[in-house]
Amino acid sequence: MDPQTRGRRPIVWPAYLVAAVCFAVAVTLSLMNLSLIEQLKSAQSQLALAQARSSGLVRDLTGERGTVADLMDESAQRFDIPGGQIVRVRDRLYITMHDLAQPPRGKVYQAWTMPKTGTALQPSLTFVPDAHGVAVVALSTDAKDVAAVEISVEPDGGSKAPTTKPLVVEQLN
Repeated sequence: MDPQTRGRRPIVWPAYLVAAVCFAVAVTLSLMNLSLIEQLKSAQSQLALAQARSSGLVRDLTGERGTVADLMDESAQRFDIPGGQIVRVRDRLYITMHDLAQPPRGKVYQAWTMPKTGTALQPSLTFVPDAHGVAVVALSTDAKDVAAVEISVEPDGGSKAPTTKPLVVEQLN
């Protein structure tokens, strides 16, 4: 061996430098990948929520279209009440109010139905009008079985039996 080459060691620091740079790039790209995965999960979650809301809106819109069609049906029976009407169309029953005051704080309006074969009022839905005094309520009972509808003011959440004198009592003949 030549004395000049014997004392020389190969220069390896450039290889170490390249390895360190590659390691740093790999760590940086891994962190960026983790961040992108989290962003993707968040976007997927937001998309799922938006799809659920959209489906709910479609169901609501479909229901509202049915309600509007029922309320405009020429064969519907209409019973005038103070500030609105009770509308019976086929087996559905609606309360429509156009000038209903907001109930007192902690109170709601509650609908009651009297079955044709019964003697006791049955509790139905609670509701409050919008800011303009408008309320449209689809009662969840078969209209063919109802003899009368009443509306009273009840505690928030409703009651099992009326606690106040009814504001509306309408016989459906």
